[in-house]
Amino acid sequence: MNFSEVFKLSGLLCKFSPDGKYLASCVQYRLVVRDTQTLQILQLYTCLDQVQHMEWSADSLFILCAMYKRGLVQVWSLEQPEWHCRIDEGSAGLVTSCWSPDGRHVLNTTEFHLRVTVWSLCTKSVSYIKYPKACQQGLSFTRDGRYMALAERRDCKDFVSVFVCSDWQLLRHFDTDTQDLAGIEWAPNGCVLAVWDTCLEYKVLLYSLDGRLLSVFCAYEWSLGIKSVAWSPSSQFLAVGSYDGKVRLLNHVTWKMITEFGHPTTISNPKIVVYKEVEKSLPPGLGHLSFSSSRAAPSPRATFESKYEVASMPVSLQTLKPVADRANPKIGIGLLAFSPDNSFLATRNDNVPNAVWVWDIRKLRLFVVLEQLSPVRLFQWDPQQPRLAICTGGSKVYLWSPAGCVSVQVPGEGDFPVLSLCWHVSGDSLALLSKDHFCLCFLETEEGVGEDDHT
Repeated sequence: MNFSEVFKLSGLLCKFSPDGKYLASCVQYRLVVRDTQTLQILQLYTCLDQVQHMEWSADSLFILCAMYKRGLVQVWSLEQPEWHCRIDEGSAGLVTSCWSPDGRHVLNTTEFHLRVTVWSLCTKSVSYIKYPKACQQGLSFTRDGRYMALAERRDCKDFVSVFVCSDWQLLRHFDTDTQDLAGIEWAPNGCVLAVWDTCLEYKVLLYSLDGRLLSVFCAYEWSLGIKSVAWSPSSQFLAVGSYDGKVRLLNHVTWKMITEFGHPTTISNPKIVVYKEVEKSLPPGLGHLSFSSSRAAPSPRATFESKYEVASMPVSLQTLKPVADRANPKIGIGLLAFSPDNSFLATRNDNVPNAVWVWDIRKLRLFVVLEQLSPVRLFQWDPQQPRLAICTGGSKVYLWSPAGCVSVQVPGEGDFPVLSLCWHVSGDSLALLSKDHFCLCFLETEEGVGEDDHT
């Protein structure tokens, strides 16, 4: 396992291109594009202000940089570096900006969610879509890029409009039986749209492409409801994470619940493996030596080694007592994600913040629990295999696969708190992001994590 040198970064804006050839990062008002193999700078663009959002087009030919404070979007071309596009929303302001799936249209949402503006890079035409709803996940594209669903709010009622992305014509418009729609998301196969209600009302509605209501799911009433939702890559399961600390799996045939995963704070089942991160002091000068990098010198100041140990049963996990009189209480399933092969589901229960739970989807049971020393900030699956990367805001990155798990110190001078991470499309490398810097972690692909497992 090797690490690159450390590069400057702003706003955690660092992303691999969809084809895996390039790595784009932002430093204040500059956009830097590197070759992922050599990390040599290929292009350097200067934006009009500090970039707050950056996004690749699906074909990896263009990069969008949004400056929300100025109401500006700039688009840069990799094939023609001298060409660029500037979109100014003027007094309407700007709160979000994103690509259409064809990579030739930019969708901007104005302040106060007055409208969505569709800008064409090819024809320079502009289309307007009124009444977009101000919610966390109010816009969703099908994976094949043919359709877009948009959550709308008119006359104190929720609606969903489905548009054809080729010409932005309205295909379907229907109202939803929601009190205050909180999010929408297409299944990966593009056949079903999941719509869920505000956390004050537990309700998931499933609609077909033509707007027919297929099913309604409600697990309980009179308590905080849905916190997170995720489709399995095969579209066979919809996982619904709730404030009651459970994940419920709905199946794609009847849209009924097939099982629910609880997150008990005490684990006593001997079939479940619990890995606990432990920190052990090292003799002076031995820090990092087992993970020394060919690209960065190990830090002589590190005197602690972190590793996983298999805990003996029963295990009591560290819990966090939520503050009941504040908004967004630290309870419930805040993160959940399926592995790319549909084999596993990883979850985080926010009032057990140091633990990652990995569920076996084929056997519908808990498989592994990883308990970290610090609260889990983020986890993300390798795009090619069931391998999970975890960061906790410390100077280590954690990897789990069915072969075992490992804790890896990020080498270099001083601390490198890993606040976020993202995988290369091949699964061969990881970008590790801190507040002001980023580096790449290169993984061996043959054995994955198994070489370093601590089982």
